[in-house]
Amino acid sequence: MLRAVPLAIAAVAMVAAGPAMAKDTARELVIAVQNNPPTLEPTIWTYNVSLRTLYNLYDFPIDTDFAAGWTLRPGLATAWQRVDDRTLDLTLREGVTFHDGTEMTAEDVAFSWGPERIGNEDAPGHGTCSLYLGTIDRIEVLDRYKVRLVAKEPDPLLERRMASWCSQVVSKAAYEAAADPDAWGLAPIGTGPYKVKEFVPGDRLVFEAHESYWGEKPPFATVRFQVVPEQAARIAGLAAGDFQMITEVDPDQIQAIESRSDLNVVGGPIVNYRVLNIDTDKGWLANVKVRRALSLAIDRKLIVEQLWDNRVGIPNGFQWEAYGDTYVRDDIGPEYDPEKAKALLAEAGYDGSPIAYRTQQGYYTAEILSAQAIADMWRAVGVNVDLQVKENWGQIFAQPVDAVFNGSINMNFPDMLGSLWPLYGPTGFIRTAAQAWDNQRFVEIGTELTTEFDDEKRAALHRETLDIFHEVDPPSIVLHELGMFYGIRDDIDWSPYPLPYMDLRARNITVR
Repeated sequence: MLRAVPLAIAAVAMVAAGPAMAKDTARELVIAVQNNPPTLEPTIWTYNVSLRTLYNLYDFPIDTDFAAGWTLRPGLATAWQRVDDRTLDLTLREGVTFHDGTEMTAEDVAFSWGPERIGNEDAPGHGTCSLYLGTIDRIEVLDRYKVRLVAKEPDPLLERRMASWCSQVVSKAAYEAAADPDAWGLAPIGTGPYKVKEFVPGDRLVFEAHESYWGEKPPFATVRFQVVPEQAARIAGLAAGDFQMITEVDPDQIQAIESRSDLNVVGGPIVNYRVLNIDTDKGWLANVKVRRALSLAIDRKLIVEQLWDNRVGIPNGFQWEAYGDTYVRDDIGPEYDPEKAKALLAEAGYDGSPIAYRTQQGYYTAEILSAQAIADMWRAVGVNVDLQVKENWGQIFAQPVDAVFNGSINMNFPDMLGSLWPLYGPTGFIRTAAQAWDNQRFVEIGTELTTEFDDEKRAALHRETLDIFHEVDPPSIVLHELGMFYGIRDDIDWSPYPLPYMDLRARNITVR
């Protein structure tokens, strides 16, 4: 059922060739990527390509130590203290400079999360960030290096929010001096270890070292994220020494790359699940039985074995073990039962009308091969699949969608409010960009979780969410863990995180 497709014949031949000419990686790091974000404003664009690149441009008030079980540690804030269940005080690091040389103060922090940028419905980043920071009622400047966050209601996750997306700090003066939000998004000013040197959307994004960075000195003078859409070309460039790192390596190419003594592959599963999202508004996809049948018809084990070389796993539903006490361990997760799928289609009265499935060629690892395999599995149970290959996300979300379409879910912090909620909540991408699903009970659950401190009650609400996603009104079909594999030169020591973040700080990458 799975098709053998030659992906990178020319590249593999080149990988087996002689030693590459090494570049001076201490001065320049060139990373070949499948795509870059269209804007560098983190509150606007939160796809994997944004998380990858912008992690190096900005800092969070509170940092996350992924190697130590997602524990929190000082970032731009050296300390934080709970005043009560609605209030968190942050003590800011003194002497932090922005990319333009000005000092970061409490005024910048308050502005970063305030009305002009994300805090009201007309702000550019409101739709995305209201799902992360929407619980905040106000930010009070206590002194030059201290701010107070006051939530609208009791909030058990304020600390986590300060370590998650949308909490990045920007320069108030630079933002206000920009011509408009679009201009700002091409050359924003943050505090991270690298700053923008050049940005040509669709082609390249070049960072240069922020020499006054408050942490360790950045290890590279410049970092270039070069768009190379084809995997074969990325592999060939790595072999030739044109790139020091490449992203989105398919598992079936790992052995060929590692056959060279000067190249290596790192990475593995991340806290991101590959999913198929569904426009549930109309046609046969509005029928819950049809949606459940599509999930039951997918042999995830076969996909993981043949396309991923068993390097990723099949999750226990729409949840992560990092949830801790709120993880629902007895949930059975996705099943494979093609006979039950056929029966559900018959019960639904499905008449063989085409069901569209939108995919891209290679935004995700092994994306097109997975799409072809899934389409074949659906055809095997009687679904008339119209497989549509699109060039970009704009085409994926073109209205009316009326289709199944590829996607993924990041766990930005270990809770449903840091995973499903930002994507499927009231102002998430699925509701706003795709206009694909709306479930009032899910909105009520997310609202309850926002103020609930009791872990047993939180676990019960998580369980109900799983019921909605699996049985009651599924907006999506979970497939498997997303694996991210990177080809790198053997003289580079770099540790990938369990998120799409590519941390290129001195703490995480060295060149021998």
